[in-house]
Parts: sequence; structure tokens; C-alpha cells
Amino acid sequence: MPVERPSARVFVEWQPGADRPADADKWQRVIDTAYAGGHGRVRLVRQPEGSWKVTSATTMMPKPTSETETLPMSRAMREAVRAALRARGFPVL
Repeated sequence: MPVERPSARVFVEWQPGADRPADADKWQRVIDTAYAGGHGRVRLVRQPEGSWKVTSATTMMPKPTSETETLPMSRAMREAVRAALRARGFPVL
């Protein structure tokens, strides 16, 4: 019986959009973990040297929101996402 993976709880915006890493699904799992079961949005911007920078992260929300809804930004969540990605060896500034 196949194992069903839960859908992503955090929307990740990759900039530029066509330049995602090949293992974007692994990045997604780490980011979802950083949000500890909550929902939110994160923006990652590719840097000229090839690493990524977490430029914004919203506060953790208890339920999904629409893409058009404005959410408050959170420095703490941006740092939590950055720390989680770095701890797992992803190239993040």
C-alpha cells in the first residue's frame, strides 16, 4: 500500500520562479517542519553565487489562507526557516 504524503502546509515562492533547486521537495519538507504544523508563506531568492536567501516569511497561521490574503511578516519565522535549512546543509545565506 503506497504511503500518502501530506500536502505542503507552507507556500514557498522561488525567485526567479523557473530556478528551483532539483531537490525542492526536500526544501519544502524542511520549511514545513520549521512551521511546526502551521501554515504560512516563504520567499526564497537565488543569489548570484548559487546560494539562496530567505527574504520573507509570514507568521505561522493555524489554518490555510488564500494566496491573495495579506499576512503579517515575521522576522522570527524567517530566522527559524533559515536555521532549519542551514542545519540540514542547504546553501542558504
